[in-house]
Amino acid sequence: MTLFLTRTWEALAGALFPTSCVSCAGMIGALDPPLCQECWARIPRFDAPLCRCGTPLPGSCGEDCGRCRRGLSIIARGASLGLFSGSLQQCVVAFKYQGRHRAARGLSRRLLADERCRALLADADMVVGVPLHPERLKERGFNQADLLARGLASFGRARVQRPLARVLRTQSQTHLSSRERRRNVKHAFAMVRGAEVRGAVVVLVDDVVTTGATIRACALTLLDAGAREVRSITAARAE
Repeated sequence: MTLFLTRTWEALAGALFPTSCVSCAGMIGALDPPLCQECWARIPRFDAPLCRCGTPLPGSCGEDCGRCRRGLSIIARGASLGLFSGSLQQCVVAFKYQGRHRAARGLSRRLLADERCRALLADADMVVGVPLHPERLKERGFNQADLLARGLASFGRARVQRPLARVLRTQSQTHLSSRERRRNVKHAFAMVRGAEVRGAVVVLVDDVVTTGATIRACALTLLDAGAREVRSITAARAE
């Protein structure tokens, strides 16, 4: 189906079968689900300055977070749309757990409106969604990180590639501490046979970053395989 026919169908479906905003419950059409325009506008943004890796900084902290100052961060640069709360949290939850696939379009469009995000993509070689384990992918039916990556790859020269595989089915990270999260995803990722990332600038994409354990595990695998630099873009960041 062509892009024109797809958008025509979505507009018609939105008029015939309107849905409710996942944040305020107001009725919306097909133009920009799963939020209404007012709730998209209310997405919580970071008030504090950000480190180059995307971590919010205290006002007097300087230009880098503690990990970057000590050389401990392996993510060269990072960006997120906003804080994982309010309407953005409700959007991501609906996207990830309720099958609201078209949220990827609204999220990626707003990420691409951010100068930091565009700068990360401008000279990148590939965009990589954090992979799901095959069993979890079968259960969910889609990989939300991959859908976001496709939307972001419309900017710049980089294209979506899948050099990573999730080889361990780990438990949910939701209720784990930072140390437990790192242990949980250790050795969870491996390079796909035949995948080549040597010398490449890679942008990792995921829905939410909390402690950064999953992004870090993916980045280590890519860097060990010869990637020149790993950056990250997420829809939201939990403080």
